[in-house]
Amino acid sequence: MRVLIRADASPTIGSGHIARLLPLARTLRKQGVHVAFACRALPGHRLDSLAAEGFETFRLPDCYPDEDPQQAIEAMLPWQADITALGLALDNQPSFDWIIVDHYGLDHHWQTAARRWAPRIAAVDDLATRTYDVDLLLNQNLSGTPEAYAGRIPVDCRTLLGPRFAMLRDEFCGPAIAIKPRAKRVLVNFGGFDAARQTHHAMLALADFHALDVDFVAGADNPAWDAMQTLASARPNWRLHSFVSDFHRLMTEADLFVGAGGGTSWERAALGLPTICIAVSNNQQANGEVMATSGAHVFLGRREQVSVEQLRQAIGFVADNQGLRLSLAERSRQLVDGRGAQRVAAALIGAVLPVRAATLDDARLLFEGRNAEAVRRWSLDSRVIDWPSHQAWLAASLSNEQRLLLIAEAGDGPVGALRYDLHGVSAEVSIYLFDGRFGLGWGRALLARGEAFVKAHWPQLQTITAQVLPANQPSLSLFREAGFTQHACAFTRVLKDHCND
Repeated sequence: MRVLIRADASPTIGSGHIARLLPLARTLRKQGVHVAFACRALPGHRLDSLAAEGFETFRLPDCYPDEDPQQAIEAMLPWQADITALGLALDNQPSFDWIIVDHYGLDHHWQTAARRWAPRIAAVDDLATRTYDVDLLLNQNLSGTPEAYAGRIPVDCRTLLGPRFAMLRDEFCGPAIAIKPRAKRVLVNFGGFDAARQTHHAMLALADFHALDVDFVAGADNPAWDAMQTLASARPNWRLHSFVSDFHRLMTEADLFVGAGGGTSWERAALGLPTICIAVSNNQQANGEVMATSGAHVFLGRREQVSVEQLRQAIGFVADNQGLRLSLAERSRQLVDGRGAQRVAAALIGAVLPVRAATLDDARLLFEGRNAEAVRRWSLDSRVIDWPSHQAWLAASLSNEQRLLLIAEAGDGPVGALRYDLHGVSAEVSIYLFDGRFGLGWGRALLARGEAFVKAHWPQLQTITAQVLPANQPSLSLFREAGFTQHACAFTRVLKDHCND
């Protein structure tokens, strides 16, 4: 499988688009996917660091004809010029299975044109302000709702909405930080460029908190860098970083975070790090408000509306209030579990997931998968199956023309198993996932890919049914989302091709 990511970074755009896609790119690569990035060579681009990490990169022009180099972050790019440049970069390249675009300046015109290089297009979005011609749309924000995209996406577009799909690095799947009686250490970060000088703003607000240890992370290109160096040099408990190789460590050591509402919102939430948030761009406002309504952070508003004194008061209140910080940590951890990149990867890979008929060589795999406690708990027959019985069952199943056993495999190994039992023009499906695949959305991919396989195998098939235990909520949800109609805890899917037979 091959995936192309189209995103940019610059002082105007920020580095967040590429930063939030990197965990997904790394997750995909671990699962055997070839991932490439196509980026413009703007000031502050990330092409060199992406290439150093081993990703294939395609360098696009820094400026297109008739383009205003000072245009706003949400302004539209000349999409025809971008498509032309992409075509020159991709000349003689193998096609891609997916193109993922994370760019406020590229809309449905670009997405439609980009299908010449991939049959499937995915968009990562925050705004819900444009029309999208995509097969999959991801908005990891709480403000991303089905209603927001009504009429903006194709009817058959799959949506991944909310912070369950926040794409974080693996280390953010770990335990929460400890909440102390009083905050002792503060971490301040307003992104890689901080053109709005909010880090300097926070320094002024923290100047009177002599008991707090503070880490300020701001690039050396920060427009207020010299002034910040002067302030930090006079305070031994302040540390000003132009670059940190382990931002995660600083987050786990902090008791309070002061920063913007970008991609680190979800990293902070996964760690349960109490946060005072300020929106530094339009796309952060709505999500900042909704997260505050959910009790996941303290949101002060847009940067233009937050004075040094207001920030000073907020820091003092939150730092001394353990009950509030405990509540913020608990609510944020409920929103984000750190496995979003794995869920998005499952949705992308699942669309092309290879499915094959099982053989006797799969005996051990099926035996261990079926006897796993997590599978037996929700099976209609929850007994442990012994090896001789399993071998006999498998041999009989493979010789039974009314039964079809399927194995789904991704690039990093087997995903799950499907069994179809034919009864006239109907087949009953049974499904289970292998260890490590639970809770990530693989079940939906298995059902979709298995359905395509079984329809080709048994052309006369008109319906697929399933039996689910009443308490098995994950499976009940799975079959509903897969288009099955529920009758009590029995499911039926009508195959439309045969409705008029």
